[in-house]
Amino acid sequence: MSVPLRLRVPALTFHDVHPESLPPAAAASADPFYSINEQGMEDLLTRLRKLGYRTVSSHHFRGWQRNEQTLSERPVVLTFDDGYASHFDVVTPMLLRHRFTGTFFVTTDFIGRPGYVTWEQLRKMVFLGMEIGSHGKTHRLLTQLSPEDQTLELAESKRIIESELGVPVRAIAAPGGFWSRSLAGTAQRLGYEAAWVSDIGLNKPNTFAFALKRLPVHQPLNSDRLLAMAEGRRRILWTAIARQGVISVLKACLGVAGYEKIKRLARP
Repeated sequence: MSVPLRLRVPALTFHDVHPESLPPAAAASADPFYSINEQGMEDLLTRLRKLGYRTVSSHHFRGWQRNEQTLSERPVVLTFDDGYASHFDVVTPMLLRHRFTGTFFVTTDFIGRPGYVTWEQLRKMVFLGMEIGSHGKTHRLLTQLSPEDQTLELAESKRIIESELGVPVRAIAAPGGFWSRSLAGTAQRLGYEAAWVSDIGLNKPNTFAFALKRLPVHQPLNSDRLLAMAEGRRRILWTAIARQGVISVLKACLGVAGYEKIKRLARP
């Protein structure tokens, strides 16, 4: 059944998902703020399924935007950043149990390091129906790089993943959410069809394909709030967008490093 063009599609952003028996941030560079435990993930997926949500990949969503694909009444895009080992060990089996799929954005220089997925694991994930996208080559913040290094990050990560996995890389997620109009043009020129950023909101048929919005999953995990945003509850969405605006101002005033220091100090 096709859905009306007024539909707004939520996309959730996950990072590390750690088993109950292990502490968060198993990978050295993981941020505990964005790490959730396995049970929290299981509960959230169970609620999505009971509410009738059906997952679509980034590529399928873009096909809908181009009027080439149809969607269910309640579509959702599940995205996973950084390429943590838990994405193979914990997340993929969980998605399969719920008959869900995910779009996984990997940083190529991290692949095979302790705490991160290996190429063999990524090949298995592709075989199991997961989509793999780029999260840059080194995870450097793209807006802080020269145009030449920006092109290198986008082009090399795409080339390496395609060479190793034998599948096209169609989407990129901006490391740290830092993105710009010029980067969108670079991504399009290099053959990407979509870029997912950290702007909070839902996606419409005419949402710019190179600045697609997502809903962050973080600590403390509040499934009610996440689902309310996915359902398009305006007050909850506006509150989250306003909070994000404050964070953007702090990052601009303090710099990214300064903001991260304040965030660590404020964390319980």
